[in-house]
Amino acid sequence: MTYRFGFCLALIISLAGCAYDGGDIGNPFTRKVQWYSFVGGDDIQAACVVGAPDQARLVYNAVWGEQVRIYEWQGASRDLRIRVIGPGNLTGLTSDDVLAPWRAVETRVALSDPARRDLDSALAEAGGFGPPAVGLDLPSHGYYWAAATCHAGRFTFTGWRWPSDSFAAARFPAVLFALDPNRDGVRPPADQTLDLQWEEDVRRGVAAPFLISVGRDGRVR
Repeated sequence: MTYRFGFCLALIISLAGCAYDGGDIGNPFTRKVQWYSFVGGDDIQAACVVGAPDQARLVYNAVWGEQVRIYEWQGASRDLRIRVIGPGNLTGLTSDDVLAPWRAVETRVALSDPARRDLDSALAEAGGFGPPAVGLDLPSHGYYWAAATCHAGRFTFTGWRWPSDSFAAARFPAVLFALDPNRDGVRPPADQTLDLQWEEDVRRGVAAPFLISVGRDGRVR
């Protein structure tokens, strides 16, 4: 049995509650209170000074509660960290770990120097290190990419929302998905028909749509 919108959606208003402290964002309770800060890269910004190692955190939201994919690389590390958050599958529930159905599934893959350079290049081409897309709203019940980066000592947070020309032109998603061993499970953008169950969940307060917006300083607001 699949619990469609995940363990913590009833408490979604808490997403902006705390600054991300470097904990396990794969834990549903950590996500509940630190998601905005995590996506916005507060920890990355705090460490981003001249001479600091480059790092990047990209989040692909393919309808919150259905699929979220997180890709991170940093410094001289030779691996790409991938975490996938799904809708929660109660068949994985055990007495040893009652949160197991809602935890992120993590994978690490080798990241060669050429692959790292290609990722950085593709992200730069898409504007990932440039001025933020000020005022862009990234809705939870939709498809988007968000990127928090420290590049050459400069922090940037920006995003790409589907459908848009910038989303379609971005090359970095294809580069990331090619490195993802679970690429066949990627949920591609698609037009959404009226979702009566979602509307009912929102009406009852079981689910709550939310926005992440790009501010003038490149931060989540």
